[in-house]
Amino acid sequence: MMDNKEKVKLLKKLIEDASSITVENSDDTNFKIWRNLVERTFIKIFSKDSTEYEHFSSLKFYYSGMTVYTLDGYGHDYDDDHLRIFREDLKILLSSINSYIKEFSESTDSLVKSALEKEGAISKVFISHSSKDVELVEEIVEILESIGLDSKQIFCTSFEGYGISLGENFLNEIKNELSSNSMVIFVLTENFFHSPICLCEMGATWVLAKQHIPIVVPPLDYKDIKGVIPLSQGFKINEPLKLNLFKEKIEQVFAIIEKLPTSTWERKRDRIIKRIELSIAKSPNKV
Repeated sequence: MMDNKEKVKLLKKLIEDASSITVENSDDTNFKIWRNLVERTFIKIFSKDSTEYEHFSSLKFYYSGMTVYTLDGYGHDYDDDHLRIFREDLKILLSSINSYIKEFSESTDSLVKSALEKEGAISKVFISHSSKDVELVEEIVEILESIGLDSKQIFCTSFEGYGISLGENFLNEIKNELSSNSMVIFVLTENFFHSPICLCEMGATWVLAKQHIPIVVPPLDYKDIKGVIPLSQGFKINEPLKLNLFKEKIEQVFAIIEKLPTSTWERKRDRIIKRIELSIAKSPNKV
């Protein structure tokens, strides 16, 4: 059975392909191809006996008035009427497709929200990092947002809008975030291991957090932190293939619906890696 995500994808393609209609005439070849695609898609999504398909079939895209001949042998010119009906019916159809997209999307969002609200579901990323590594952390935020998270799903004390509100108790707020259904991302640098707060967050994570992912920043290597923190799902910050796996993990855990196309993701990923490597070369992680 087709899920709502697939239905939305097919309906969005209809909207995209509608751009090929450049001639406002029901006899136009491009329009006929697009209309046939709409018909096949509606049958696949709704079935031929559905109200949606019935409404679609009722649209004619041309004026169906009778041709009346005058004494001089000339028939009435219905060109203006054909154009008017074509535009009206096309507008109705496109509006209907967009409403179906909205309906299926809202239904999917509701299911995802319900899943996240269940006990044990992860709803936020907590980035544990040293304040001295803010430049690197900004790139990690960029990665998370490129994957599909929004600022409300990311807790990061170094940036306004991602962390603690004015007047909030710093340590209590961090404790609350770790106590919630969070995935903790450790940005492991030399600065991190010299930060008492970071080490406290690491200790609290073992007790409170559902999942954690260590990100190792060169010049640190895996051997440098062996025995300090489990690295079963960890990776180096500048490893492209590991970042791909990280993307898949985030998409799975947070049930990302609108996934970034591979080519777009890889382009963003490679630009971010270049900036990260420049940052590491310019200012190595030192206390």
